[in-house]
This record gives sequence, C-alpha cells and structure tokens, in this order.
Amino acid sequence: MAVSTTVRTLRDAWHYLNGVACVYKPAGVSCLQVRHTLITNLCRDINKLEQSPPRTLVKIERSLSTSENQVEPSYEVSTLPNLTDLVLVRGPGIVNNDVRLNWSNSLGPRVSGVLVVGINRANAGLTKLRESRPLSVYQIKAQFGQATDDHWYDGKIWEKTTTAHLKKSIVDAVLSSIQAINQRNMFEYCGVDPTSQAAYELASRGLLRPGGKSPPLIYGIKCIHFKPPDFTLEIHCINANQKYLSTLVHELGLELKTTAVCLQMRCTRYGYFKAEDSLLRNQWTLDDLMKNMVACRDVLKHVPNVTANIALYQTQSEVGKTPNIETH
Repeated sequence: MAVSTTVRTLRDAWHYLNGVACVYKPAGVSCLQVRHTLITNLCRDINKLEQSPPRTLVKIERSLSTSENQVEPSYEVSTLPNLTDLVLVRGPGIVNNDVRLNWSNSLGPRVSGVLVVGINRANAGLTKLRESRPLSVYQIKAQFGQATDDHWYDGKIWEKTTTAHLKKSIVDAVLSSIQAINQRNMFEYCGVDPTSQAAYELASRGLLRPGGKSPPLIYGIKCIHFKPPDFTLEIHCINANQKYLSTLVHELGLELKTTAVCLQMRCTRYGYFKAEDSLLRNQWTLDDLMKNMVACRDVLKHVPNVTANIALYQTQSEVGKTPNIETH
C-alpha cells in the first residue's frame, strides 16, 4: 500500500521528516555544501506550510465593578490569542539548527554521484548501513599522456609521455593484476591464509568484508571504454575516497609505462542505492525528499543485517597460534 507524503501543516511535516534519502551530489560541491542546501530548502518549504493557530491565553483580572465593601472580590475571565505564537513575534517555525542531517558515504569535492543522507532520527540508522560496508561503484574518466601534481587534468603538469604503445589487452592485464592483489588482501585483513580451509569457508558465505577499519579494497576493476588517450574505468570497492582513486589512476599509468590523470569521477551506486533513484539538485524540495524517503525505506528492507566476516574458524589446534599470513 502506497504511503501518502502530502502534508499540509508545519506540525505534520516535522513529524514525518525522519528518514533516509538518496540525492545526487554534483561535482565541485562538498558534502557540507550539500548538507547546507538541503537543510535550507527543507526549512524554506516547511515554513511555507499552514501553521498551527496561536494558542489561547486565559487572563483572569479583578472586576472593576467590585466595591470596597464587598468581602469577596469578583473576577473576570477573558481569552485572547497568545502573542508569543504569532509569526512576527517568534519568527519562523523551523530554522536550520533544528534539522539534523548527515551522510553515510562521503564523496570528495570533485566526485559526483549517489549520496545517501539521514534526516533527524534516521541518523542513527546510518550506523547500521555503514557497518554493512556496502560496495560503491565508481566510473572514472581518465586520460593517458600527462602527469600532474594532484593527478587531475587541471593540476600543475609534471610530465608528458607517449601513448602509442598502449593496447586494450595490456590495460586489461594490468587491471586483472590489481584486482587479484586486492582479493588476496581481503583474506589477509580478515586474518586468514588465502589458501586455507577457513578462507574457503569465508568465501562460500558470500561477499567478503573485512572487519574493523580496513584500507580501501577493490572487488572489481575493468576498462569499459578505451580510445587512447581517453579511457574509462569502472571500479567496485569499499572504503575508497577521491584521493585513493585518483592515485590509483596515476599508478596505473606508471604500470603501463606512461602517465595518466583523472578527468571525471562519478559514484553510480552505493549498496542498493542507484544513481537513477537519486534526486537531482532541482528536486531537493520537501515534497520530493519525503517521496524519496518512502522509496528508500523500501530499499533498506532488502539490506541484510551484514556483520563483518572475521576469521573465527580456528580449530582447537590453531587456538593461540599466529595466523599463517604471507607477507609481501
């Protein structure tokens, strides 16, 4: 059954403004700026709604007709609107400091794409979402042939190189090597030998997610567009950020005996949240956000209660021994 998101009064809007929403963050804007814009738009739209009428103030005064000879004075009871409830007296009903908003996945200023935010009481639910360590999918447009100080196309150029020797098969081979190294690291961060029975049992349970705070891990990386000097990478990873991914592109160029810089970086998916389900900047309004919160509520029902897969498969003979981890 569909849930109505239409609200008419300020009180109802504030009551229902608790949930997780998915917005599309533009490039060149920080998460803090997105937060400020969302809160400002919410307060603007909420304050335009119908507000509750002023409360009635009961006033008890001594009657002026009371004579001095009366033993018990008489009183008059009158009612009038409470002036403290008037908009011109108390100001707007909702201000920016009243709204609590945070994000689950942090995107760098240059990164555009899916940003999952929690509003008011839903901020507590973001912790569970982070602990499930959902995969993030990034598409990175890059270019071979030059190196800069910050690994982006508009940085200070350090070096220019040739790209005539590059082929798609060579790029795919290097990317496969990077993916294989990261898959091996997954088991090491879990504290097990990749060739052991414990590693097999961990892998058979599903996607392996190291416990605790682990470095960025790549689960899949491939080149989806190759037209030298331009190319596009699609990366499935966890715990990655803008700096790590731009450095990865730079190191990929060095492995290929050339150089590379980033042109564009976009997060197309965060767990079950997709870019096509996120709200564009012109949709950051109260009505659209509340509709999106209803849709995100259905999405969150499919998020499994995933806890980090930690190596707990030590046999009695292995208890007290150091796990056999091969070092590089």
